[in-house]
Amino acid sequence: MALKFGTSGVRGLVDDLTDLEVYLFTTAFLSYTEDLKQNLPVCIGKDLRDSSDRIQMASAQAIYDFGRKVYFCGDISTPALALFAQNKKALAVMITGSHIPADRNGIKFYLQQGETLKYDEEKIYREYEKLKEQRHGSHFFDSQGFFKDTDTNLLSSSKNPSDEALDLYQKRYLSLFSNNLLAAKKIIFYQHSSVAREVFPKILEKLGAEVIRIGKSKQFIPVDTEAVESVGQFQKWILEFEADAMVSTDGDADRPLLIDEKGQVIPGDKIGIITAQFLNCDAVATPISSNSGISEIPSFKEVNYTKIGSPFVIESLQAMENYYKQVCGFEANGGFLLASDVFLENGVLLKKLPTRDSVLPVLCTLAQSVKSELSLSGLVQTLPQRYTSNALVKNCPVEKSAGLLREIARSPEAFLIQHLPQLDFKLEKINQLDGFRMTSSINEVIHLRPSGNAPEFRCYTEASTQEKADFLSREVLAKLRDIFKSV
Repeated sequence: MALKFGTSGVRGLVDDLTDLEVYLFTTAFLSYTEDLKQNLPVCIGKDLRDSSDRIQMASAQAIYDFGRKVYFCGDISTPALALFAQNKKALAVMITGSHIPADRNGIKFYLQQGETLKYDEEKIYREYEKLKEQRHGSHFFDSQGFFKDTDTNLLSSSKNPSDEALDLYQKRYLSLFSNNLLAAKKIIFYQHSSVAREVFPKILEKLGAEVIRIGKSKQFIPVDTEAVESVGQFQKWILEFEADAMVSTDGDADRPLLIDEKGQVIPGDKIGIITAQFLNCDAVATPISSNSGISEIPSFKEVNYTKIGSPFVIESLQAMENYYKQVCGFEANGGFLLASDVFLENGVLLKKLPTRDSVLPVLCTLAQSVKSELSLSGLVQTLPQRYTSNALVKNCPVEKSAGLLREIARSPEAFLIQHLPQLDFKLEKINQLDGFRMTSSINEVIHLRPSGNAPEFRCYTEASTQEKADFLSREVLAKLRDIFKSV
């Protein structure tokens, strides 16, 4: 299957991400940076997937052959790598498939100003196609697209500042709060195969929390913070350890997972709202799939809804920076993007980092809980009472997703009547910014959209109670599974 840019970076099956393909995409990125006059060193990092080591070396070889200095940052989260590159005034390449299954992986590219946006990706892809047509570097590879020989001196001839990068990331957050912020708090950290499973618990401990590490895995576990599985197990851990919260991330730690003291998942968009409020942000950009309750927050002077994916959020943030002093964005998966420098109430300056991060939103939410003297569940109850639920159909080929979208486009009303008559969903309006977001006469939402990163189909629902949002999600998910089986 041909590789392509997804919602954030190049994504594909590991079998398709051959050394040759990785080499060509990385070379295309570097060629584009030359056009931008960004002839800079490149920081490279990776998540904990089995395939990430090989892909990293193929990408690093392309950087080395292009004549650029390579900083090997090792196993590191995407936001930590982005912060280090920003500090070094360098470019970055992150090898990660984020939350998607282990048989897939990906590459994210960062320019001097931050992660590549959609118009950057279009130009990089055109350069990639040109290099492929020219059979660029083909003599280095065998017939299967793998290196005939590997450069065993590549790592030793490059800089390895992984400790420096991780230390910089820790200091960013430890400088914001007092070291007793989380004193008397008991927090479970679900380690699984998160690349931040060592550094994140250390940050929590240095802020005074008692941290219980649990669930460390040698095998990669694709944790999706938008469609959370294993909630029953999380609730058992919360009760067993009488914890105030459970914290985790997805694979590359740019999306947070936060569970309250009752064992309930705090949706990422609600974490985003709390964080934006804590940072006193004036304006917010967020995807159309996020909780619409954000529009009811009076302190936000503007809320701009975008297509789903961090590049779209960043594009919106860049436009909003011209009009507002403190601007941020977040996604329904919880990833938080800070587009402006902000001063906290204690006078500490937090420098911008306009890429998805998991540590900042977790710490801000915990800090707001402490400040307001509320439990996490109590804090969430202070937000507008709109509730969301997400469901996911896995292993859904692209052509099947496209067929379903065509059916809905012909007549959304007919689709609802034929497939979901039990919902009595009276369609009032449709938003086609990204997929089909259908709103009923009583302001309930069913939003259908294929994933941009993997062969999956997503359903987002929203209602005035959590029970109704979950009910809608369950009913739609069951029908989607039936539809895709029969297509």
